[in-house]
Amino acid sequence: MKRYTFTSLFFLGVFFIILCYSCRTDTKPNNLSSIPIQKKIDTLNTYFNRASQRSNTETEKLEAIDSFLNAANNLNMDSLVYKGLRLKSNILFKSGHYQKAIGQANLMVKLAQKNTDSNNLGKAYYKIGYFYKETDNYLEAFKYYNQSFKILRNLKDSINAGKCLKSMANIQIALGDYNASKTTATDGLKYVESSSRHRIISGLYQSIGLSFYELGNQEEALLWNSKILNLFNDSIAKNKIGVKNLPIFRNSRASILAKQKKYKESIDILQTLLKDENVIQKQTQYAQILSNLGHVKFLDNPENFESEEMLIEALSIRQKENNQFGLFASNIHLTKYYRNKDLEKAKYHAHEAYQTIKDFGDYEASLEVLTLITELDPDSLEDHQRFKEASLQLMELRKKTREIYAPTRFENENLLKENERKNWKISRVRNQNAIYLLGILLLLTGIGFVVYFFRQQMRNLNQQNKIAQFEASYETETRISKRLHDELGNDIFQVMLQYQNDPHDPQIKDKLNSTYIRARDISRENNEFETGETYAEELNNMLQNYAQNGIRLIVIGFDKMDWNDMDKTIKLTVYRVLQELMTNMQKHSQASLVKLMFSNTNNTLQIKYSDNGVGMAEEHVKSKNGLRNTEKRIEAIRGTLIFDSEKDKGFKAVIQIPN
Repeated sequence: MKRYTFTSLFFLGVFFIILCYSCRTDTKPNNLSSIPIQKKIDTLNTYFNRASQRSNTETEKLEAIDSFLNAANNLNMDSLVYKGLRLKSNILFKSGHYQKAIGQANLMVKLAQKNTDSNNLGKAYYKIGYFYKETDNYLEAFKYYNQSFKILRNLKDSINAGKCLKSMANIQIALGDYNASKTTATDGLKYVESSSRHRIISGLYQSIGLSFYELGNQEEALLWNSKILNLFNDSIAKNKIGVKNLPIFRNSRASILAKQKKYKESIDILQTLLKDENVIQKQTQYAQILSNLGHVKFLDNPENFESEEMLIEALSIRQKENNQFGLFASNIHLTKYYRNKDLEKAKYHAHEAYQTIKDFGDYEASLEVLTLITELDPDSLEDHQRFKEASLQLMELRKKTREIYAPTRFENENLLKENERKNWKISRVRNQNAIYLLGILLLLTGIGFVVYFFRQQMRNLNQQNKIAQFEASYETETRISKRLHDELGNDIFQVMLQYQNDPHDPQIKDKLNSTYIRARDISRENNEFETGETYAEELNNMLQNYAQNGIRLIVIGFDKMDWNDMDKTIKLTVYRVLQELMTNMQKHSQASLVKLMFSNTNNTLQIKYSDNGVGMAEEHVKSKNGLRNTEKRIEAIRGTLIFDSEKDKGFKAVIQIPN
């Protein structure tokens, strides 16, 4: 026993020594694995912030981001690696290292593919597309934007999918493929127009407007430009688009108006923009608007002395700013200005424009300036050859971009059709449930109304005339029940049969709507009403409601009646009796003129009713349920009701009630 205890103690001691040694070696101050994870992340954030600071040099930024990436890789935190690659690619691109920037973006693609991270893969493709677009490699840019769009579309990321289509439409505009751009931008609107991403929406509107402008449809161009400017009426949209971008869209409007030869309106817009603080502070934009103003003034009056000064001043500003595309535009304007004034100057500025643009791969711009050059110097074979080459290259690029997007658009249409089928099935089930539910609700409402109305009438019965009032109420309930059964019950049953035969029959909704209107009318005819201070207004409104569809109502003595002094039961009876008479008139008499005379003499309320309708024989008067019911109501309060009617001689009634 002692031997086993000693042996156990021996091995326990050895284990303890090894454990202490291991702990001691692992706690060396330079071992990174002992640093808490939060402290490591804090260190990473320090590197990242240093790389993001604009005040640091390019070398300092790259050193910091490389340290960040090394540490993130050691921690196997791919999300941080992706974040670092994105920043590094931006730093390299802004520093002019375009290919290295694209290389970092491709590393983002590989990382996303390794992790099957579709979201980051779509964003990485978009970034590569952006880099290629900024370096005027439009075809590659279009390819990557298209790849990004397909991934984001399948992820149902509508906002970024629409953003991709906006960028693709802009490339098609740069290539002069305006019909294709219009189609692509319109597709983009389907993804974002119902959202609050007004900046993307305004960009798509602008692409469509510019396409119409270049295609010569200035009315449509103006319409889409107005859509953009209308967005600025909303403060939220205005902030999202940015007030500083408003001059861009206003400048576009001025160009459209100039194309329509509405030079005065165009000049007014441009002159106003030149006074805008946002424009004055941004010299490149100021020069653009100044050059456009000089050009429009020239179009309005080729002999004006201001245009040349404005065009030359704009060119000078652009030279100082080294704005290459601005210099191209200024030289184009000056070429057009001098074309019929000074041929040599026109040629000079045309060649200056070509030299500015030739290395950018902008074949649409090259084609524009070469068109001018060949017009100014038709004998130059070299320029004609350049024109031909630029034209062929442009056509090839347009063809390739269309080939890239065509299959994608086909997929879009199939997806839309599939979504429509799903929505149709959902809508079918909802409509079926809605029809059954509406039918049941209408029946329950009718039954509930009858019960409620019956109880209310019973409560209001005057004890002294209980039997007479009960009979009147009973006949009213019978009439309402009959109307509900004949008019509503049969209609609802027919709608349900029709739905079983053909659930998509468009007449079903119309018939349900008609049934609802009739149920509402029955309800209004028998609703409770105010018998207090507003009784006169209630009664007058009820009478005036019947003065429609060519029926003229003349009321005499109504405003002289003191309704407040009358008993509540009398008010109720007068209201219902007149309502019945007016309803009978509207349904049966074909009258165009109704006359009501009110008087209150010798403590007796007298109401005389007459119309110029078709009238009826005396035996028919007595057989009418509604008229019999009104007579019983009057008798219940010790009043009298005398009818006087002959066929084709109108209808008359005299009501007398002791007051």
